[in-house]
Amino acid sequence: MVIKIIYPLLHMNNFHTHTWRCKHATGTVKDYVDAAVKNKMKILGMSDHTPLPDNRWSHVRMDMSELDAYVEEFKEAKTEELILLKGLECEWDPIYENFYRDELLGERNFDFLVGSVHYIKNSGDWGYLSEIRTAKHLANYAEILITTMRTGLFSFIAHPDGFGAGYKEWDSNTEACSIDILTAAEELSIPLEINGYGLRKNKISTSEGDRSVYPLLKFWELASGFNITAICNSDAHRPEDISASIKESKEIADRFNIKLIDDIRI
Repeated sequence: MVIKIIYPLLHMNNFHTHTWRCKHATGTVKDYVDAAVKNKMKILGMSDHTPLPDNRWSHVRMDMSELDAYVEEFKEAKTEELILLKGLECEWDPIYENFYRDELLGERNFDFLVGSVHYIKNSGDWGYLSEIRTAKHLANYAEILITTMRTGLFSFIAHPDGFGAGYKEWDSNTEACSIDILTAAEELSIPLEINGYGLRKNKISTSEGDRSVYPLLKFWELASGFNITAICNSDAHRPEDISASIKESKEIADRFNIKLIDDIRI
């Protein structure tokens, strides 16, 4: 007999959102607040790609000179109709630790930071997720993602199965990578994100047929064997996508009996 685990009804909140400042999205913080209120959300967490002190990867994030203006947007967009949280999505490199800890979470009083991996080091050079091809690449991905978790700076980890953007097949290498990530998430009690944006991207062709870039169903099937929690987010790049794919992401969690949270302030 299959026993169905029923979890409390969750609000459709969203903690992964991007504004025009990252150069590959649209909308202001106020635009997203208006969309969230219209969708009857209780909490909205904005998490545009953080600027970096050395302006690394500046083509997909705001410049440091824009950070003050981003912060000001929250003051202007604040409303009594929902809880608005000020956040940023961050790539890990030890050289940024003081910036994240002391300036963003400290001096600037950000409410939360999201840990994510879009780039990994291969032979000393940084490569994008879509360039992941080998077992070594997967090991590098798992290593930097787990290091990101261990910093204790991040409220959750975005698209932990993002390696699927480059590594097409599910095999012993992806399984080993996933087990390492899930083991660390369980040990550190850090939520992993079921990311709705991957469901809206173009499908990837594999030997087993077309699949989403992420979420990877086999990753989340493995996750069902670990004591972890997950959070479902839209990863909205347009205000009209504020709640897009969250329902479908929750269906994945339900399918594999993954315990969900809908508030990062716990």
